[in-house]
Amino acid sequence: MAANVGKTFLRIVLGQELTRLREQAGLTLAQAAKDAGCVASTVHNVESGTTGFRRIEQLSALLAAYKLSKADAAMLMDWHRQAKGDDWWTTSVSHLPSGMNLYLAMESGASDAKWWCHGVINGLVQTPDYAHELIRSAKVANDTTEEFIEQAVDVRIKRQKRITEEGMELTCIMDEAALTNVVGSSELMRQQHRAIAEMNELPNVTIQIIPKRAPTYRAVGGDFGIFSFDPVQRLEPAVASATVDGTMRVSSKSRQTKQFQRRFEVLARGALPPYETPKFLEQLSREV
Repeated sequence: MAANVGKTFLRIVLGQELTRLREQAGLTLAQAAKDAGCVASTVHNVESGTTGFRRIEQLSALLAAYKLSKADAAMLMDWHRQAKGDDWWTTSVSHLPSGMNLYLAMESGASDAKWWCHGVINGLVQTPDYAHELIRSAKVANDTTEEFIEQAVDVRIKRQKRITEEGMELTCIMDEAALTNVVGSSELMRQQHRAIAEMNELPNVTIQIIPKRAPTYRAVGGDFGIFSFDPVQRLEPAVASATVDGTMRVSSKSRQTKQFQRRFEVLARGALPPYETPKFLEQLSREV
């Protein structure tokens, strides 16, 4: 498991794997708890990714009961050790919308992210100035503080390291409106357009735009993202969708993820090909 993944993400991955192993062994929560030397609620919390075992001996005993090989047991024990402590964003969670802790956890461990954005530029490609002005513009409506704004901007910019430093693949489709709705000023928007063009040159980034005149499908119900994970993590794809109040909902239900994957594929077919993105951004910069 990569060293940079979030600790919350590691707890989620470990919990899902322990759930699979317990069910494969045909044991109830109570039976597993007896083997681990703890109460059933502790096993439940570990499987849900909420907490870890207090003592690693409890996990070791549980894995022995599941008859795991030494190699597989060692891997899960290592995940348990790495998952202790807080994530870099933990101190900022109180200043972020509901659901962001789980969202950030999944983003921290994803190998691939696909995003559709309708009204504003995606946070993973925003400049600090754009992010600051965008969040500040909602200050009165959302009754937020200056501290909230600064924390939110800081988290947003740090998230971009997943792409620029850690190599997470990003495919982002944006409606033209996201690029022409002015945030801050025309000059700020031109700077933002240049930043997107530069990021689009990265080998792990693909950015597509749907022109406003394109007679094609648009998912106008809200922005959404689809996360995929390295096979070693044994985690199904997850979908993150934003609500009108900024709450982030994350789901890994198969039916829902497949639905969003179909939507994204249709959006990609209706968007300009990636090689036309720089030219289109130049045109928008002249008009904004």
